[in-house]
Amino acid sequence: MKNAKDNMFVLIEASKLSLDDKFMQHRPTSDNERRFKKLLTKAIKNGLSDFWVSTLDPSFNEDKTNIVFEAGKMPAVGKSYNWWEKKADEYLPERGSHLGTKKERIAFLGVLIKTLVERGSTFHNSWKAVCDDSIFLGHYRNSVNAKFDFEVTGSREICGFCDLANTYKILAWDKEAGGFWLAGSCYCNYGDYFPLASLFHYTHHYTGSNYSVGWIVLSK
Repeated sequence: MKNAKDNMFVLIEASKLSLDDKFMQHRPTSDNERRFKKLLTKAIKNGLSDFWVSTLDPSFNEDKTNIVFEAGKMPAVGKSYNWWEKKADEYLPERGSHLGTKKERIAFLGVLIKTLVERGSTFHNSWKAVCDDSIFLGHYRNSVNAKFDFEVTGSREICGFCDLANTYKILAWDKEAGGFWLAGSCYCNYGDYFPLASLFHYTHHYTGSNYSVGWIVLSK
């Protein structure tokens, strides 16, 4: 029987991404698009496994000792990488819960571009929205009805996913890079300066981040 927690996660069929997909025939028109397509191409060539991601950002339970996935709450910002790594591993261990890797994040954004195209967006607009200017995909400083503060979880749904911006997403420790990654952006930045495909490398895993939440992934 499914755990109630499972209902907040949806399957990302990363294994079905192919270099032959129509959206992959797009010729990049910017450095950001070229950089992301190179990362996605490498990930596809190396092989991708399916995984599950939440449809919205995590928030705190009542005493702020744990996390929940519920709409209408404030995102669980202010915690360190170490805190998030522990909470991610403990969330649903029977489903292989963990902080999503850089490779999984790239695959997720690839699926997002593919889905945007399948829903009628042009190749150009779909790639641009993820790689160059994500103003219409999340909550940014220059988005329509910007709050200039955090929006509650479950806001601005795109292709079944909410909270695509609003907070940075903390990714898993990368042994090869010697640190962890922050992906995307928060509400206080502009969509054309910090698009969803942005990645930032950090090593201060004990320090809390006031603008970030963990990006929790299930592997089974």
